[in-house]
Amino acid sequence: MLPQIAADFNDGASTSVCVRTVQRIVINMGFQSLRPTRVPLLTARHKALHLAWARQHYYWTVDNWKHVAWSNESCFQLYRTDPRVQVWRQHH
Repeated sequence: MLPQIAADFNDGASTSVCVRTVQRIVINMGFQSLRPTRVPLLTARHKALHLAWARQHYYWTVDNWKHVAWSNESCFQLYRTDPRVQVWRQHH
């Protein structure tokens, strides 16, 4: 988005601006770069399954939980390109 704004400004202008200048101005205007929030849509069935799972594991002890393999989903980026969407929004 910001490279396109800089390119649009530079077309036909007597002076040129870089993308970093456009970014600094947008930030000074109160905008911030965020990833859009994606909220999973929970159906009544999903809610019932979550509740059943919670009730099934309610009485587990710390020793029971020690036998669970926990995973953390992390995003690793090998190259500079990132296909995830960024949006610019004002605070609040």
